Amino acid sequence: MAILKNCILLVTICFSSISFAEEPLYCLGCHPHKAEKGYVHKPVKDGECISCHKSTGKQHPKVKKGAFTQTDNGKSGLCTECHEPKNNQKFVHAPVASGDCLDCHDVHQSDHKYQLKASGSDLCFLCHDKSKIDRKYPHKPIVEGKCSSCHDPHQSNVKFMLKGEGSQLCFRCHEQKKFTGVVVHKPVAEAKCGSCHSTHGTENPHLLNKFFPEEFYMPFNKDNFSLCFGCHKDTLADEQFSETTGFRNGIKNLHFVHVNKNDKGRSCKTCHDPHAANQGHLISSRVPHFGAWRIPIRYTQTNSGGTCVAGCHKPKSYDRNQAITNQ
Repeated sequence: MAILKNCILLVTICFSSISFAEEPLYCLGCHPHKAEKGYVHKPVKDGECISCHKSTGKQHPKVKKGAFTQTDNGKSGLCTECHEPKNNQKFVHAPVASGDCLDCHDVHQSDHKYQLKASGSDLCFLCHDKSKIDRKYPHKPIVEGKCSSCHDPHQSNVKFMLKGEGSQLCFRCHEQKKFTGVVVHKPVAEAKCGSCHSTHGTENPHLLNKFFPEEFYMPFNKDNFSLCFGCHKDTLADEQFSETTGFRNGIKNLHFVHVNKNDKGRSCKTCHDPHAANQGHLISSRVPHFGAWRIPIRYTQTNSGGTCVAGCHKPKSYDRNQAITNQ
């Protein structure tokens, strides 16, 4: 009996002598180890379970240190004891706004950076409908699963939690100097890239919102240029003799002349750069689609017309007030 009493006394002393630092070791006696994956929450890694959990002895419920709802910051109150709040900007991600940090993060450990429950866009598609952005021609960040290239996962002062406003967001990846010139296309100048391009993806090449042909030569059809005619008048090339366009020699419609050539009608992009150019009317300095030699175009604008020299061709001039005869 004396021996039994001594054993009980020894166990009591050992148990009561567990220090603050040794507490996690006691937790692991019952709970599975939570630091086996590649990314571990720092308190778990440091063995500081009681940073988040109450220490209540051997018999205790699964209760967090300070119930989430008992803080000024809502459910995320426990997280914001250590982490900086992420809900103080104009637009806040729904899980952040509701304090549901654990919708995206694992509280103990994960195979993914920042203890995320999945990596890249796979995490986003846990809530967001992937089918809504499945397109024939997807935006490169979508293909690479890099939604956070454009969106902040927590908050932003820009709608849709974007990391930049207008074209400044695009210029985080795209080279801005390619969109600058003496003359800038109005949507580009107004930072409205979305006027022509879809940010997630589209059924048309180059992420275009509407169809535009890849071909250089083709019979004229208004449907081929629905992208351009979304803003520009679709009567620009209707009649051979018309005053509906400023690009005319007298009343001879030079748009009609360029695009209505049976199977050799020209595409708009033969002459015009859709973003910016160093010549009037967005006239490109070189014509694409001729292999290594991109045909040079020199355009000189006048008050009532202009002169164009393309490649090896003779100069061609036009005047809206007095038609010019070109040889």
